[in-house]
Amino acid sequence: MTPFERAEARAAQSSDPVMFRAAFHAGRQAKPGEDSDGYVRQLTAQGETAALAGYLEGLASRRQHPVGVYLSTCDCMPCRVRRDERAYADWLRTCRKQVAA
Repeated sequence: MTPFERAEARAAQSSDPVMFRAAFHAGRQAKPGEDSDGYVRQLTAQGETAALAGYLEGLASRRQHPVGVYLSTCDCMPCRVRRDERAYADWLRTCRKQVAA
């Protein structure tokens, strides 16, 4: 299960799924130098439990699955295009070898 699928499942169980998803993406995009502790304290003080859970889930998923690193089974459009391009390049290489032989 990818971090995004896990986040979607947890968002569905959350009290505010939209807020959970938005905070999850904010946590995924957090830069290493950002004050994530301050943001967590702010969400806690505001009582935004869904946002707090989503943000922490996003931070954790970034550590497990860094931005820009994709699993070989990732089904997003850029990954599918890259896999298709690699398969096409391999096919061309094989055809050229057969013609040269």
